[in-house]
Amino acid sequence: MSEINDIALLDLLKDGDETAFTEIYNQYWERLYFMAHKRLQSAQDAEEIVQQVFLTLWHKRASLSIQSLPFYLSAMVRYAVYRHFANEQRASGRMLQAVVPEMAPAFDIDNRQLIDILNKFADGLPAKHRIVFLQHKLLDRPLDEVASELGVSLRTAEGYVTHVMQLMRKRRESLAMALLIFLLK
Repeated sequence: MSEINDIALLDLLKDGDETAFTEIYNQYWERLYFMAHKRLQSAQDAEEIVQQVFLTLWHKRASLSIQSLPFYLSAMVRYAVYRHFANEQRASGRMLQAVVPEMAPAFDIDNRQLIDILNKFADGLPAKHRIVFLQHKLLDRPLDEVASELGVSLRTAEGYVTHVMQLMRKRRESLAMALLIFLLK
């Protein structure tokens, strides 16, 4: 039901409907704030990032093609947090160890491709595995909350996450091997 509501809201948003924007803001602000605060450990920085995400959403509303609003907004927050850390490190004169400076613009790429890849991967998973993966890993919802909504134990949900992560590692390794073979030819 929420997905249908999101589609209608996105259509109205594209037309510049401020009420639709306010509804999206009210539905997702708290979840996005929690996600940003979890990574930043700063209420002020988390609030600024979430406000910037919604400002960007409003400014780019006419040109956006969003398949899943929660995934899209979550990805926007994640990349905004990465940029925040990179800017913070640059300002203090230290290099961000996890990101080579030449790669920093990669954080600005359109995250629709990443979301599409993850959605295609998730489509091949069993139903409960898919729900736990999408809700916990992509939307940063607490695992115990997702488990209780599914009616499974926390231990079972942890097992689902472990299984999905193992599948992702295997898929990544097989893709790396295929790329290596391709490059060696």
